[in-house]
Amino acid sequence: MARLNSSADCISLSGNLVFFKSQLDRLLAEATKRPGNVVRMTTSDADHSGEIAAGPCAQLLRRGGINAEQLRTPAGDLPFALNGRPEDREEAELRLARSLPKETAAKDAPMARMFDRKLSWRLSLHLARTQITANQITIANTFFGLACGWMFAIPSYWWRVAAAALFLFSTMIDGVDGEVARLKMSESNFGGKLDVLTDNIVHVGVFIGIFVGCYRASGSSVYLWLTILVLIGFGACSYATYRAFSLRGEIAEQWLESLDRWSGRDFAYLLVVLAIINRLEWFAWGTAFGTYVFAFGLLWLVAHKLPDKMQAQARQVLAGK
Repeated sequence: MARLNSSADCISLSGNLVFFKSQLDRLLAEATKRPGNVVRMTTSDADHSGEIAAGPCAQLLRRGGINAEQLRTPAGDLPFALNGRPEDREEAELRLARSLPKETAAKDAPMARMFDRKLSWRLSLHLARTQITANQITIANTFFGLACGWMFAIPSYWWRVAAAALFLFSTMIDGVDGEVARLKMSESNFGGKLDVLTDNIVHVGVFIGIFVGCYRASGSSVYLWLTILVLIGFGACSYATYRAFSLRGEIAEQWLESLDRWSGRDFAYLLVVLAIINRLEWFAWGTAFGTYVFAFGLLWLVAHKLPDKMQAQARQVLAGK
């Protein structure tokens, strides 16, 4: 068996810990910036009885080898050490749930970050204590969203206002499935793909419902042509997004997080306002042409801007070596 080099970077976990993988990733990134040193993070419980440390193997094993000035105590809820007290389990669940918005903050749209997550984590905590699975929540919210699309198609002011309000609620709890998956430690690639697929199905259903409702309310056949136009636009957006997510590299990942953040469901808040003032046709016209602006703008960025930045990053890495 090969011996481990004493200078090899290792991880040390002390205590019965609850933490997110992202916290471990951040600690490892910090340790990488400080080669030859140990970086550690103590737990946020009152006793600070546990720790996560990263650095050279020899220093981790040596008693007193971790310098005090490298001690980092988190200001948030995690990591948390369970110390055998009866209340520790519920406390750990609560801290996990409260920390969920921080885990998705980089990808959440502005309104989702400010409002939606404040509701969703509380609901997720209750659902995580039941037998309900994350995928079941995804499917249920999909049918709920499609029902909103059907309501939008009814040429009645109050039906359309109700549809906008219910769709906003559906949007606010859209992240519950992912949060429940994290709380139950049941995240999967299939669940992630199912969530993306069903979100897009709901978007198509809601948008078609809005166009049909505008047609039925006005009697103008132009909205039927706009429906065809927007469906083609959705196809163009899907292709552009596929091209964008096929890119690799640190800059591409950061940029794709921004794309996730600004292409979320914040438009649900706008729908409520437009439904109240009875101007959903403004959204219909804006969407019909906005999809093409988004698709062709994204394709242009993928073809021109992002590769240049990624090539520049590659040159910097090579120069550093």
